Parts: sequence; C-alpha cells; structure tokens
Amino acid sequence: MYVVMYMVRKTTLLLRDDVYQMLKEKAGNKKISNLVNEIIIEYFTKKSSMFGSMKHVDIRDLRDHGDRL
Repeated sequence: MYVVMYMVRKTTLLLRDDVYQMLKEKAGNKKISNLVNEIIIEYFTKKSSMFGSMKHVDIRDLRDHGDRL
C-alpha cells in the first residue's frame, strides 16, 4: 500500500452557513478539508468540450437559406 503526500496550503474560505452545515453533516468536523478538496478536484478535472454540451441534432430537417417552400 502506498501513501501519497501532497503539499498543503492553509487558506480561509468564506462559506454560507447552510453550505458549512451540509459539509459538516457529510464529512464530520475533522474531514471538511478533505471533502472540499475532493469536490474542487472533481470540478476542475472534468473534461468537457463545447461539442458535448449540446444535445444531438438531426440534420435531416435542416435546409439551405436558398431553399423555397
């Protein structure tokens, strides 16, 4: 089993009270930092392209502007 050590930086986050309570309920008092790190890492490591953000469009219904009805 390997243990991975990361450098840590101490910082201050200003959280709304309801957000803090949710984090505290989910992670407990001592592990809020770990949960916040996991959430932030997941958010920033998502690879999304602008092509994947739109729903699929069927091009059979498309016409040129020059087409007349």
